[in-house]
Amino acid sequence: MTDTLNRPRLSREERAAQEAEKAWRRRFFGWVALVLVLLLGAGAVYALWFTPVLGVSTVQISADDGSLTVDQDAEVRAAVGIEIGTPLIRIDLDDVATRVEALPDVADAQVSRHWPGTLRITVTLRYAVAVVAANSSWYLLDAAGHPFDQVAAPPDGVVQLRLATPGPADPATLAGLTVVQALTDQLRPLVTTVSAHSAQNVTLELADGRTVLWGNADDSERKAAVLPAVLTRPGTQFDVSDPELVTVR
Repeated sequence: MTDTLNRPRLSREERAAQEAEKAWRRRFFGWVALVLVLLLGAGAVYALWFTPVLGVSTVQISADDGSLTVDQDAEVRAAVGIEIGTPLIRIDLDDVATRVEALPDVADAQVSRHWPGTLRITVTLRYAVAVVAANSSWYLLDAAGHPFDQVAAPPDGVVQLRLATPGPADPATLAGLTVVQALTDQLRPLVTTVSAHSAQNVTLELADGRTVLWGNADDSERKAAVLPAVLTRPGTQFDVSDPELVTVR
């Protein structure tokens, strides 16, 4: 209390100078803090965009159904074409997906970043549902009717599909593929060729020379279910186009 009473009173000019000095200090330290923040931000941006600090350290590749062969994995990695250490943020994900989807076995590719250094690619593979002859060659067809790979000969276990104009926009192709996919494990070894003359006229040719008139692709699962019993009857031509009214000749 005594110190307070004995302390000399400051003049108005002295108090103003004191306040000005305090304000200057606040501004100075504020600018210092701002500069430090800007420097840290610039360093972070530089590290993010131009150094391997947050670069690719791992490329993870998987199939959405979990099945990738060693060769398929190697093909996808080659298509990705990203060097380890490339700043993760600078990678064009759409460009990587486009390169991967150009592979014959790949129907779709999803590419994503996972910090701090993982590039993840998940692919949807094409599977051979049938094989078709076109332009004096054999082509594998996926479930959508895309001819995705040329082969020297029909692979074992893949049904041959006979078509006039194979392709994903061809109704006969789609009908034939629907029928092929409806064949049970019991029927598939018996069938050598599925001919789709049109979407309404699908025929199965059996290994023993008999034929099955399938009609259109409607009720294919029901037709496949009744066919084994029908084939026990004597005859060479079996009409299951109406699975409720089967005829045999």
